[in-house]
Amino acid sequence: MSLSKYTLDRIEDGYAVFLKFPAEEEQLIISQSAINKAVQVGDRVQIEEKNGIYHIEILQEETQQKKADIQSLMNRLRNKNN
Repeated sequence: MSLSKYTLDRIEDGYAVFLKFPAEEEQLIISQSAINKAVQVGDRVQIEEKNGIYHIEILQEETQQKKADIQSLMNRLRNKNN
């Protein structure tokens, strides 16, 4: 498996559901026991599978930028309603 970027969409019943970046239409579902580090919903990550273990690198800058963009959008929506 080559390196690919994903966003962690949700964790359900012991499985992490990642959406492939940027279209976020393709899902990658991984058992939490096969993930090499703790990830949080909304994290943008780079994933590589080696010998049945998924090696995940959290892309801190991209994750923070995405969270800032979402917060900005939420603020604009709140202000629009006032």
